[in-house]
Amino acid sequence: MKVEKNMYKIGILALLVSAILTAVSQVFYANRVQVIHPFLFTGISFFITAIYFQCFALQQKATPQWRYAWKPLFKLNIASVITFMGFYFALKYIEPAIVSSLEMAIGPLFILLLTFFQRKAVQKSQWAIAVATFMACGILITAVLLGQSGVAMQLSMEVILGIFASMICGIGAVFCSVYSKQLNELGWTSSMVLAKRYIGIILISFLFTYDIIIPYFKDNIIWILAITIVGVMLPMYLLQKGIQYTNTFLVMMSLCFIPVFTFIFQLFDTRIEVSFITLGGVILLFICGILSIWLESNKY
Repeated sequence: MKVEKNMYKIGILALLVSAILTAVSQVFYANRVQVIHPFLFTGISFFITAIYFQCFALQQKATPQWRYAWKPLFKLNIASVITFMGFYFALKYIEPAIVSSLEMAIGPLFILLLTFFQRKAVQKSQWAIAVATFMACGILITAVLLGQSGVAMQLSMEVILGIFASMICGIGAVFCSVYSKQLNELGWTSSMVLAKRYIGIILISFLFTYDIIIPYFKDNIIWILAITIVGVMLPMYLLQKGIQYTNTFLVMMSLCFIPVFTFIFQLFDTRIEVSFITLGGVILLFICGILSIWLESNKY
């Protein structure tokens, strides 16, 4: 039991550090992505990430068990495409804190609905936290629709698509967590999962940007490598550890800390003004995240 508790603490710490690093990269990337194709960065960054973790995976003695692993791996790739490509698309049109908030607010409620339809027991406290998280999502959508978010924008089809893409990201993130955990249970290490889960993203990104990706990479190599290491490789590795050592609901709730850190870091972006409606929604998400970790920790 003590070992299990220690693993749980390691998982929580990994999730929190992942949230901080992800928030930093979101704000920086959002500043850059406004004038480029939204899939340029995904193709380059995730290709580098996949190669990096593949080098580690080749040195590990774990057996892939392809007979059982190919289905969850295929589903993980589809879920990853939905999550990350939708996310980077949304960042092109919407304030970073709102994009991450919408993504994270949908996840906890969706995972509980999946659990409910699988006829498994769900605690009342989890329902309460998930509903409150979804309410925070409503506050943030209201901020966008009223033009009161941190980024000055007019309601348009692109903004509506950005909101929709952000919410779809949350559903995709749930399935990413579920299928990653299935691979972990089959004996896959974090490096093995991270080396294979981005194949779909890489292929689609290259398909859309094959004619401009090489010159763009040459002109922006320094910041792309920096964000890839600090904002993709390390956060994804830590997130994978959190998935391995904790449960899916807690993983989704811990991600609610990302909007809080994103809101703080985006204050340094001169394009973005302070939005008190956004702040209110982000604070509610933060409270829900704290409560979920506290309730889950009482089980150990």
